[in-house]
Amino acid sequence: MCMSKKEVFSIMMYVFVIKQVRKNKGISVNQLSKKTKLSPAYIKDLEGNRKYNPTMKTLGIIADALSVNVKDLFYTKLDIDELKEELDARIEMHGIHSPEVLEVSRVIDLLMNLIFKPRELKK
Repeated sequence: MCMSKKEVFSIMMYVFVIKQVRKNKGISVNQLSKKTKLSPAYIKDLEGNRKYNPTMKTLGIIADALSVNVKDLFYTKLDIDELKEELDARIEMHGIHSPEVLEVSRVIDLLMNLIFKPRELKK
């Protein structure tokens, strides 16, 4: 299955850790569903990264139900750095050099630079 660049960007921009946060708090999918009024299927799709573009309102509802800040639902720069290193190692180990894989690697680099680039102060 080939994904468009738009789909790749969507996936990379919404890498969630909802499942880990939910499990760490001892909350089931059904309990989160009741707290958020979102269907269990929708929550499972978010956790499995099958729903790529939830609204900030939806993320806020989930964060409130989990008693965390919305930013806690995203991987940190350190997490993404580690994932990128693992991806690069696996690409090298398996000799994968298809254009799609290399493009995903470039997209990750680009997004990391956009997301985590220190903001310049305006004079």
